[in-house]
Amino acid sequence: MNKIIVIMSVLAFQACTTKQAQHLVGHALADSADTEVRYGQYQCRTLLAQCTQGDFQEWETSDKEMGCSCKKL
Repeated sequence: MNKIIVIMSVLAFQACTTKQAQHLVGHALADSADTEVRYGQYQCRTLLAQCTQGDFQEWETSDKEMGCSCKKL
């Protein structure tokens, strides 16, 4: 059963573009750390406005896209 899950996961990731896979992994890691992650200038400005009680961070992805996060304190 575990082999089937691994194979299905690999196939699902292969169907995604690189950017989609990066976003998927970023969101999964953030959810486990009580952090919200967004990508794009508009989405990051919105998150900054909502992140009043948290630690806001911005960065540039390898695709030159803006990324940001708000870690709830």
